[in-house]
Amino acid sequence: MFLSSNLAVRKIFVDGFYRTHAGMLVFVFVMLISYCLFINTLGTVMLDQIDFWQFFFTISLVSNPLIMAFYIIASSIYAYKSLKYVFSQLALPQQEFLYYSFTSCSKKHQFIAWCVVQASIFIPILCYTLYAIVIGLVFGYYLISIGILVFQLLLVLGAAYVCLKESNRLLEANKPNWLIRISRKWNKPVFLLYTFQVFNRSKLAYVLTKILSWILISSVFILFSDLEDNFKLLMLITSCIVIAHGVLIYQEKIFNCRYLSFLPNFPFSRVKVFLGFCLNYLVLLLPEICWMFTRFGSLTSLKLILFAFSAILLFRSLLLADRIRVKRFLTGIFCLFMLFYVFIIFGLGLVLIPLNIIAAWVIFRKNYLNDNCLGI
Repeated sequence: MFLSSNLAVRKIFVDGFYRTHAGMLVFVFVMLISYCLFINTLGTVMLDQIDFWQFFFTISLVSNPLIMAFYIIASSIYAYKSLKYVFSQLALPQQEFLYYSFTSCSKKHQFIAWCVVQASIFIPILCYTLYAIVIGLVFGYYLISIGILVFQLLLVLGAAYVCLKESNRLLEANKPNWLIRISRKWNKPVFLLYTFQVFNRSKLAYVLTKILSWILISSVFILFSDLEDNFKLLMLITSCIVIAHGVLIYQEKIFNCRYLSFLPNFPFSRVKVFLGFCLNYLVLLLPEICWMFTRFGSLTSLKLILFAFSAILLFRSLLLADRIRVKRFLTGIFCLFMLFYVFIIFGLGLVLIPLNIIAAWVIFRKNYLNDNCLGI
């Protein structure tokens, strides 16, 4: 039983991982081989120094702590990708048989099997690590060489332990998270469902969006540090905030097509549908809204918020155009951003608020009933 389960685990996770990431591994392998064998140096190099320069990166790996740190980070990212693949496979319904076969063995045998799986996945990394260790020992770099090998082995053992814990929690995969448990008895407006989706399943995208928004705000303030109270600059910053949320706007369209495709059948007026989804962004933009009201005056903040929501309405309406894809959507919002910039520079920023709303309504009214979900 254990041998057959062990073989099944290797075929599912090891073979599947290499099939999925074959392109990346081949590219890295060819790049390293090409570097080590075919690199040409600038200027005149003595024959006895050619080998050193051809293996410069490998030698730096075992002699330079900074290069070693980058290699350790790259190895950790590789371990993360392997764990992510294993977790995605464990969550599939067709892999549930492992809970009744593989996990029926003792934890010791399971851990050994997972060590074999992770070691097999780490073969490219371990091979290059051993190659670097040999080069390091030849050139007399002993400490870092042994340290890298120990780290790689600990990484394999740690990944195997995480897989062991996860594989024995398969029955808890469908357990609702804290947000669902807390909000189970709440009345959820249909126009706020996407917000629950973001905090339930798209937390990483939301955090990255907020980080990007903060970076853009800080960058603009640093570039124009002498114009912090200039309304044109504040309008430009608001445009950057909206652009940073472009991914969430696009994902909202996918969510609506997938889960709220029945909405046109409800007795909602088009105006209510047009403005109703702004509730999502009222919540999602709450950190930026609070920052505006605490940093600037109430009237200025209100103007900036109206401009932000008018731009969001325009971006959302663009997604209703027939069969628009993410590349065309990003191109469209970039062109609109440049148009916003021209209006703001010439002091016409407030004119954009009614223009955006009118344009958004015209596009929305024309394309609201388009069946373009498959085009996304």
